Amino acid sequence: MNHMKKKTSYLLILLIGLFSSVARGQKDIPETHIEFVKDKKINVAFLIYDQVEALDLNGPIDVFAKANLLDPRYNLYTVAQTDDKVTSEGGVMGLMPTYDFKKAPKADILVVPGAHPDIVAKLCEENQELLDWVRQQDATSKITMSVCVGGIILSKAGLLNGKKATTHFMTIEALRSNSEVNVVDNVRFVQDGKIITTAGITSGIDGTLHLIDLINGKKVGDKIAEILYYNRNLDMGFMKS
Repeated sequence: MNHMKKKTSYLLILLIGLFSSVARGQKDIPETHIEFVKDKKINVAFLIYDQVEALDLNGPIDVFAKANLLDPRYNLYTVAQTDDKVTSEGGVMGLMPTYDFKKAPKADILVVPGAHPDIVAKLCEENQELLDWVRQQDATSKITMSVCVGGIILSKAGLLNGKKATTHFMTIEALRSNSEVNVVDNVRFVQDGKIITTAGITSGIDGTLHLIDLINGKKVGDKIAEILYYNRNLDMGFMKS
């Protein structure tokens, strides 16, 4: 019983903090604010596949899950090529997709996480159906975001042509091999139009918080970062040159 009271108290404190952030932050909305139809669910699709990097996937999911405490419009779901179980990197997590490619609804926001560079290279070389599905979803999405090496998937799908983009430092040169992409390194994320690409792993949290800024306002993004104990200073000084 005490556990339930503590849990309820935590949620009340959390929601009060979030709602007060909105009240204070109505004027603090970026110029690139993204509008969605009021009272309509925002479909957020997370692509999953064997050996997907766990934090690439779960970092953005957790940001959206916290956002749902304030604005419960985000319909979060995973999509895989088939409805078979997908195993994350290291084989620790077994993931049952919400949908397969054929049954998945159209995404308003598409999130493409990465994996080990060799896994992603093989995936892009051998799985044309996956690249086709990413293109199809991007054709109607308002935002398409890659996390880490997921940027290579967007590049191979042709979605970064003529765009500024970034990826994990281990695959920066692979991204540069596409002469159509204006590669930016030593940043946490890059937005170019509807495309957001993020750098290594935890940068997916930065990219998703930025997306929350655009939809709900920066005060809400900052409050979610506080809840996650996540430092948004975007300093890349810790990286080796």
